[in-house]
Amino acid sequence: MNDIKSLGTQPISDAQPCGIDVRDDPDFELLQNEIAKLTNPAASGTPDWEQVVRLSSALLAGKGKDILVASYLTGALLITRGLAGLNDGAQMLEGLVATHWDQLYPPLARLRARRNAVQWLIDRVRAHAEEHDWSSWPPQDAALVDGLRDALAGIDRVLAEKDDDAPSMQPLRALLGTVQVAEPAPVVVAAPEPVAPAASIAPVAPVAAAASVTPAPSPSPAPAAFADAALAPLAVDSSDNASRATDEALERLAAIGAWYAQNEPSSALGFRLRRMGAWAGIERAPAANGTDTPLPGPIPQLQDALRNLQSRAAHADVIAFAETQVAQYPFWLDVHYAAATSLALLGETWSAARREVCNETAKFVARMDGIERLKFANGVPFANADTVQWLGTLASPGADAGASAAPDPLAAVMSRARALAADNDLPAAAQCLQDAIDKSAAVVGRLRLRTALCDLLLEHRPGARLDAFARALVEEIDRYGVTSWDADLSADALRAAYAILSRNDQNEAETAALLARIAPLNVAIAVRLIT
Repeated sequence: MNDIKSLGTQPISDAQPCGIDVRDDPDFELLQNEIAKLTNPAASGTPDWEQVVRLSSALLAGKGKDILVASYLTGALLITRGLAGLNDGAQMLEGLVATHWDQLYPPLARLRARRNAVQWLIDRVRAHAEEHDWSSWPPQDAALVDGLRDALAGIDRVLAEKDDDAPSMQPLRALLGTVQVAEPAPVVVAAPEPVAPAASIAPVAPVAAAASVTPAPSPSPAPAAFADAALAPLAVDSSDNASRATDEALERLAAIGAWYAQNEPSSALGFRLRRMGAWAGIERAPAANGTDTPLPGPIPQLQDALRNLQSRAAHADVIAFAETQVAQYPFWLDVHYAAATSLALLGETWSAARREVCNETAKFVARMDGIERLKFANGVPFANADTVQWLGTLASPGADAGASAAPDPLAAVMSRARALAADNDLPAAAQCLQDAIDKSAAVVGRLRLRTALCDLLLEHRPGARLDAFARALVEEIDRYGVTSWDADLSADALRAAYAILSRNDQNEAETAALLARIAPLNVAIAVRLIT
């Protein structure tokens, strides 16, 4: 596959190193037709990935250097040749962006198209890892894994230098940390050849003598020597080595955290390490157009699986599921809320683990200002309404995130109601909340539950007549004078009422009055409602 690697750097010609724009070439059309089979329900069959390799290789070699074609080739090499193919493709892509960034296609004026091309590859590799469970593969050659890790880091370095909003290869480097690596083969020291007898000495029974000579056994290398060699620290003497050492350290943390999940699931250290491995290398929130990001979100089957586990109150299974998603979807904050809620309900044995989830999540969200408002490319929010509320408690002034391991029964009720609604049983979800309202003697509890009910009804029945629910919420606030003693709770409840009433133009005066009440309580909520 050396020819594949050279496709990134080798020019098309001296006069035109990047050749021509291949988007109008018949071979590119054939290539696109194959790729379209991934998403076109009307297409017959699946992509012919060998054909993708042939077409994209020919285009890159003889017609034009296009980053989308290079991404198609790299994804196809993974599918047809495994990790070795991905390594070849990644090295080719690294060479392409490092050598031809200014002239490759699409042109610099279309940076978003370049980002989308790289994102396509990231999505394809992640899908492959989910479908084939890389962690179950036989141990892979250490040099291969190291080479791939270096190539991914190299792509990231070039993209970070050339485009501040370029996608990151960090998710793929994290996936690589789940791959088992083969131990280096022991070095066998050959025994010295027996010294031939001097010519002046007459040999006696030479065959028998030879048979009696048993070479001394080769000394086996000490296991510690191998361990020291495998874990030898990388000399941090340059920016590149510092970046590589950081990546290796984070992958190591994630791998250790995964071991704890399998062998000591209640270990608080494991919960901390898994989040450090996933988050410590992320320096900024992903680029977004408004609230929309290009990041691939959790597929519907994963979302359904989480809701199903929550609706069955299968707390241990919720935790196990959530922890498997930490590295796969670093920005899916719902799984951390799900884990924290279930950990609280499992009792004291898991309290330290819950504190780690809360503390690490609080630190990550604090570094990524506004991240809870963003969405994945498929429209799934990074954080649903329950998660946003939970994040708010972690960030409250003077709060020790996770200091209390006591379960929050209202959070559990609201999670169950959301799960029922997601399963298209809105009446059961509403009844779940109403039962909790009837049983709650505390004003705060009832108000939280009524707010959750309004949010749930608006989310699942936006066209229904919901004004009565909103007005009941406002009446509850006024009856107990909640605004005077809990501004945050009041602002959130009034927000929910405003969201419903503002959908009807006849309520204009009423909603204006609500907005006037919200603004002094929480200006951020007020601004979000009108922008």
